[in-house]
Amino acid sequence: MPFRNGGWLIENKPDLADAIGAFGWVADGVSDAERGALERILVIAAFYEPTARALLGMAWVADGLSDGELEALNSLQYLSDERADAAETLLGMAWIADGVSDTERKAANGIANLGTGGADAAVDALALAWVADGVSDDEADVLDRLGFTASRSAAAAESVIALSWIADGGVSESDLKAVRSLSIIARTDADAAARVADMPFLQTLEAADEAALDSLADIAYFNEDRLADTLSRPMLQDGVTDDEAPVISTLFQTLEWAPEVVDTLLDPDATTVERRTVDLTLAGEVELAIIRARPGARRSMDLLESAVREAENLMGAPLPARYVGLLYEDAVHASFVAGSYFGTHIAIRPKYDADDGSFAAGFSPHVIAHEVAHYYWSSNADWIDEGMADMMASAIENRRVGAPLNVTNAPCPFARSVAALEALAPEQGDDAFVCNYSIGERLFISLLRTLGEDAFWDGARGLYAESRELTANAAASSSSPSETAGAGIADVRQAFGADAEGVIARWHEGTGEYDTSRLDTSPLKIRFSALNGQITQAYISLATGKDSAPSSRFSRADIADVVWLKIQYSYHHTTGDPEKVALEIRQFYEDGFEFGRRTVEVRADSDHSGATYWIPVGASAPGLWAPGRYWAFVYEGGDKVAEVAYEVVGAE
Repeated sequence: MPFRNGGWLIENKPDLADAIGAFGWVADGVSDAERGALERILVIAAFYEPTARALLGMAWVADGLSDGELEALNSLQYLSDERADAAETLLGMAWIADGVSDTERKAANGIANLGTGGADAAVDALALAWVADGVSDDEADVLDRLGFTASRSAAAAESVIALSWIADGGVSESDLKAVRSLSIIARTDADAAARVADMPFLQTLEAADEAALDSLADIAYFNEDRLADTLSRPMLQDGVTDDEAPVISTLFQTLEWAPEVVDTLLDPDATTVERRTVDLTLAGEVELAIIRARPGARRSMDLLESAVREAENLMGAPLPARYVGLLYEDAVHASFVAGSYFGTHIAIRPKYDADDGSFAAGFSPHVIAHEVAHYYWSSNADWIDEGMADMMASAIENRRVGAPLNVTNAPCPFARSVAALEALAPEQGDDAFVCNYSIGERLFISLLRTLGEDAFWDGARGLYAESRELTANAAASSSSPSETAGAGIADVRQAFGADAEGVIARWHEGTGEYDTSRLDTSPLKIRFSALNGQITQAYISLATGKDSAPSSRFSRADIADVVWLKIQYSYHHTTGDPEKVALEIRQFYEDGFEFGRRTVEVRADSDHSGATYWIPVGASAPGLWAPGRYWAFVYEGGDKVAEVAYEVVGAE
């Protein structure tokens, strides 16, 4: 069967024809698989003689072509069709002359696609020092992504190649992520990709710039119809600056969860950005930013820095982010009470941006630390991610101010073990999803108490390392890895070792006894030291006022709204200003964990001899009560002055 261009080549360029015919795989007969390769070589020889002479001198062409080498040959023909000079330059590089690896095949394909974009992008790419000296996997990936971008928008590809962070001598992980994001935008809207590539914020690739680009790419990928509208906003239409990048980084998730606040966010007169660069021991420089649309607490940035520093100290591994942005807006997942971790940033409801003595202000440090902990814990089983994030938040606060390292979640009302919870398989938004926090937190704090600080954190670091490897492997093998592609119970067992088996059996399988050693069995001291008085009555009630009655056992169905702890006390105070005393209420469940602690202030007035104080206890809603036995301990000045036990049964 004659080969196209073969006869013409024999007649007009016999030396080239002889050289091709001398290849062993041609001389012994061309198979069907080899036919395509030979025809491509003949095309190059017929139309691009300098390229052909360089190509025929390659040993990997003469000794037969692997699949990867055949693909490289295809790329060379495509590139020759557009820019023969670029093809010659490519063949002159040492890394393609000595054979074609999978990495080099990908690089050659990317360069060819840059050439078929009809611009000078291929020539410019070949002039980059890091292309000439051989290509790594990441560099080949960048060339491949740039080639794809050029096939959609040659202007965008040319703009990117001209950026200083592409031409500065190598490809970092941040560079690769940025080029990937631009290729995603190019896939959706070529003009948008060209505009974004020319925006001021990309002239230097800072940490917040990378997050902003990720956000725009997510809009392009998941909300294609919103991309044009987003880019038409004045802040983006005029080109995003470095100062605006933190705001842009929040756009995708804000469009998803609070689209009504986007106009405010993109109004420079309404939005402020507070920034701070910190130097971490392991990660080096990390940029922090707080984005607000209203006044907030001055301490919030200090709390964010403390959380970032302590998280890295606890994990003994670099914070896996160069940028941590905190958006104080209601742009959080609809089912989350306080905040959400989104990767590009974290979002926390504005009520926690406070320092006014309120409950929200008191809980704010924990909320910030929990979301920061998710930079380490994500993409694993939900009970690992949420349990470790809550446990780490408590540990961070323990290190910052000495706060007790206790659980912060009421006991789970839907399951008593991880295995039972996994059988329910709740998704975000389901009521039972909260159990990932409560059971996961209990498992990990139990491990810490059993193993001790050093052994626990060694295990946690091993679990994190395994999680990173698992999620990286999942990402490499799939364009959309599962949210639970990371660690599970088997990895927890391996990380914490044989000494953890008793705890794991209790909290994962639901077997074994609870550790109730922290329940306070000391005798009562019913008198107040700060008041000339004493507790006269303390009990649990489902109502207040005249309808109240002691109730030591009740059903969840009996709870109309709030369960109350009534404290009645008497005193002898006849003259002068009112006297006050602080009472601390600690709540325990039958699993041995203290799950709630608060301080109230009671007073003695000179014209009375006693008073009653009502304190809400237990779960935040009737349907969230776990059946079982509960205790409320009341302390004054370190003395236990009241103790109430009660039991909650099912809905019968």
